Amino acid sequence: MILHQMKKPTVLLLLFLAVSLRVNAQTKQVAGIFPTIDHSGEISKKLEYSFYYFGALPLVNLKKPDFGNDDALLLFYAEQALTYKFSPKFSVTGSYVYQRENALNENFVNENRIHIQATYKHKLQNLDLKHRVRLDNRFVQNRVTKETPYTHRLRYLLGVELPLGDKTYFTAYEEAFFNTFKGASAVYGENWAYAAVGWKINDQHKIETGPLYIIWNTGTNSWFHQYYWQFTWISHVNFNQ
Repeated sequence: MILHQMKKPTVLLLLFLAVSLRVNAQTKQVAGIFPTIDHSGEISKKLEYSFYYFGALPLVNLKKPDFGNDDALLLFYAEQALTYKFSPKFSVTGSYVYQRENALNENFVNENRIHIQATYKHKLQNLDLKHRVRLDNRFVQNRVTKETPYTHRLRYLLGVELPLGDKTYFTAYEEAFFNTFKGASAVYGENWAYAAVGWKINDQHKIETGPLYIIWNTGTNSWFHQYYWQFTWISHVNFNQ
């Protein structure tokens, strides 16, 4: 019954996820947990703020399973954003992001980022679909040259949500990252794929949990594979009531 309701968009998304998992070139593989906080609030009928924070904690090096992973906190990510809703379906967002890679190690890398994005949401029978296009303007620290050059990339996300009951739902997304600056080592540089089950605790709070698969292009047709189990607390308040 659920598979019948999901129909073509979700089937295509799941197929895309399966194809992503079949990347053959491998350099490093880790597995761990991915705690996430997703908070938003309505300031007015048109304006919304949001905070999105996560930590990527690879606990196991799958290439050497007898050992832990050197990067105890591979990523710390803090996003602060404002969204203007032109309609219930279409919105534009501007955001500032601070990201720290290898956050607890001496070889940490700081990144400051400003992104702008457009989001379009619509329904297809029982499915809620989301299309998001984001332009990342990145200032990534180069620890060798002590410089912070400006680079940019384009990202496209396709997301779906399907109700499973009065308080439960299935959600998934696929996001591809494309480097758009001159001299990039690879155009297709990164991919994130996520699937989860969510529970609505009340009108303001939800929790989601499920697998997250991330791959980074590390050059010369090699990839860094990251397998996480994500736990997300989602909260939303409406100051416009």
